[in-house]
Amino acid sequence: MRDELLKNALKYPRFAGPPKILVLDTGYFVVRDVLEAAADLGWEAVALRTKAEGMAKGGFVADLLKALVLHRPDFVLTMNHLGFDEKGLLAGLLGRYEVPLASWFVDHPMPILGGANANATPYCQVFCFERTALPWLERQGYTAPAYLPTGSNRRHFHPSAVDHAACRELRWPLTFAGNSWWLKAREGSPSWVRKLARDFRCRFEVNRHALTNGFEDHLTEFSSIPDRSRYAVAQVALAEASMLTRKRFAKALMPEGLRVFGDEHWRRLVPGVDLRRFVSYGGMLSALFAGSAVNANVTAEQMPSAVNQRVWDVPASGGFLLTDAQGDVLELFEDGVDVAVYRDFTELTDKARHYLKHPAEREAIAGAGFEKVDREHRVTHRLERMREVMRQRFA
Repeated sequence: MRDELLKNALKYPRFAGPPKILVLDTGYFVVRDVLEAAADLGWEAVALRTKAEGMAKGGFVADLLKALVLHRPDFVLTMNHLGFDEKGLLAGLLGRYEVPLASWFVDHPMPILGGANANATPYCQVFCFERTALPWLERQGYTAPAYLPTGSNRRHFHPSAVDHAACRELRWPLTFAGNSWWLKAREGSPSWVRKLARDFRCRFEVNRHALTNGFEDHLTEFSSIPDRSRYAVAQVALAEASMLTRKRFAKALMPEGLRVFGDEHWRRLVPGVDLRRFVSYGGMLSALFAGSAVNANVTAEQMPSAVNQRVWDVPASGGFLLTDAQGDVLELFEDGVDVAVYRDFTELTDKARHYLKHPAEREAIAGAGFEKVDREHRVTHRLERMREVMRQRFA
């Protein structure tokens, strides 16, 4: 009887009025961007706090069902499938009551989901910032996974939002803001996982192209450990590869006066690096981007074609960006017009040196980059696209 009452209560019409979403809030930084973008669009967005790991438990399920009945959202939204259990119990529950779920991956889904394809229910629509991962998601049983890159939050990354006092304080010719990946590679996992990750990297070259070239097949060599542990090994191997890429990146730019804003482990990774305190995501970071003559960028190795957040947030703040030649950069921007692109670390050094000496070129590119991002690549643009996909599939 209770189940029938709940089914009837959740059979309200969706996508029939002003947009409403229920967002699972795990504290992940993108969640704030989503909630603020929804507010900017005039949507009703309700956040439901949850833990990152699977939460198909009585207390959380009761809170979720209560929120659904009270707020009647068009769909539930989670980032990186956080809050969902490996066995698919929570996704199955939403499917049972025909509640659409949008899961937006802003990291590569393979190491996150691993073999957890029980979440691929008929009411789950996956969005992914990495277009090369879409065929993999489809093979896992997810219907019509959609490409959806990340974007910039206009509230925090915009010339009008820049704190000018902080901008003067942080001003420097050549900067990089980001972590070293040391913790994820060397300290964030059990020693046996790190050992297997080292073995994996000895057998198979781990880089951003590996994820589209037999990466998962090589993981099956670890047949003696459970599937989820294999993907933990994959995460550490990718973190190690990203850490080493950042090491080469920083060493290439040190002679040009690079200043890094990041964690203390940079000193262990690149002895002698000019290191300053980590700048948190938001207002202070936009001040750094606006105050730096050249914001250099390098992509983590889990991303074969996608771009990281700096590609949106630097130009959104009015800053000049010098970034690596990811497929999405070349697809969405034009080198020398609204972004500057390098293809190897030699070209990185040459272009950094060039643009440091040519402020007029920097300003023209930064201005065009701001116009491009503000016109096409805000989080609001992504949410509008997401809702349209969800409406077409589930209305």
